[in-house]
Amino acid sequence: MRNRKRRGSVIIVVLVLITLASLLLGRFMEDNALELSVATREADRRRLRADAQSELELALAVIAEIRSIDLNKIHAPSQGYDDPHAYAGFPARDGLEVKFDYEDETAKLPLSVLSKNDLIQLLYSLGMEQRDCERAADAIVAWQSKSYESIEEEATDAAYQRSTLSFRPPRRPIRSFEEFRSIGVAKELFFDEQGRPTPIFEAFKGCVSLYTFPQANINTASDAVLLSQGLDENQVALIRERQAEIGKRIVGTPPYFRVTSEVRQLVGGGVNMAKFDDEVILMWVRVTVKEGLSRCRVSALVAIREDVAYPSAAANPDEDPTVNTRGLGAIPTIPRTTGTSTAVPRSTTTPSPYLTPGIEAPATFGKSTMSGRVASKTIAYPFQILAWEEDNGAPTPPKPPADQDDPTAPPPPSK
Repeated sequence: MRNRKRRGSVIIVVLVLITLASLLLGRFMEDNALELSVATREADRRRLRADAQSELELALAVIAEIRSIDLNKIHAPSQGYDDPHAYAGFPARDGLEVKFDYEDETAKLPLSVLSKNDLIQLLYSLGMEQRDCERAADAIVAWQSKSYESIEEEATDAAYQRSTLSFRPPRRPIRSFEEFRSIGVAKELFFDEQGRPTPIFEAFKGCVSLYTFPQANINTASDAVLLSQGLDENQVALIRERQAEIGKRIVGTPPYFRVTSEVRQLVGGGVNMAKFDDEVILMWVRVTVKEGLSRCRVSALVAIREDVAYPSAAANPDEDPTVNTRGLGAIPTIPRTTGTSTAVPRSTTTPSPYLTPGIEAPATFGKSTMSGRVASKTIAYPFQILAWEEDNGAPTPPKPPADQDDPTAPPPPSK
């Protein structure tokens, strides 16, 4: 009897040990699975990031080649760089989905060079009332100019100094669209009571650029931009019809305007085309790569020519005695070379500082020699990359089921 009880106790102890071992083994497998998943995810992120940068390099190489054989001009994606793989003649690697997007920054008007009348016409073309256009334009010009004082009480220097947090207008071109939250009159028209941007402000942001460049691209300019520069609705319709006809690939005719004189002949010689050109000067190149559920997106703001400037920060008048209460003088701009068929030459005295964004050169890079010559530590890019963005986050949430009544409703919570 005692032996039976002893054997039963041993069996219970063994079962308890087996249970504990199973629990520990399960927990160990769960932890390892999580660590393996994290490591796999990180490996996917790095691989996709490298793929995205490689695809961006391909797009820039195609743009550079097209520009070199087409009078040193880039007009529109239909010029051939809309699909870099098709142009280059080879597909992306197996399993990789690639999407190229281009946003022409020079489809907009450079805000820093717009006069008060230009701003009034632009805001009016966006649907703002005439009186509000005049008040907002006056305040914006006064915010940027060192010699102009606003006629609107809310946008004078005294009004800014009487605010809860006293400040002075910078008296230089606007560097961020968030500055409009501080500009008198404009902040009331561009933001609602909750501080959210109004539709007028969103449309305004789509028509102006904070970068300074000589002229806007007539091939990609929006209707509002064209209307703001003196074209009427009939002339804009003629341009759109002509672009649609060109898009049918008429033999011997490219799908874009190659010279602005074509537009002038189309709409009439009385139109002022001083603020328009026919080429891309500055644009965003965005590349999205996907593999399975993982995705990565890189975006580069590429200056095709070098006559692009960004407003410099204003000096503190309390620390710099050379700055008066009106702010700084005019910010120097890079002059454009004469002729439209030659690129702005790169400096021959200063080496190009541009490296591939996000890539750190190895320690041995630039120290090897070939035929007695030391390799350079920089790459002589044909373009300047002025801004860089990356999005390598989680995949987008799945779409709602097809039988759901409201497709816009959020999916039911998971249990």
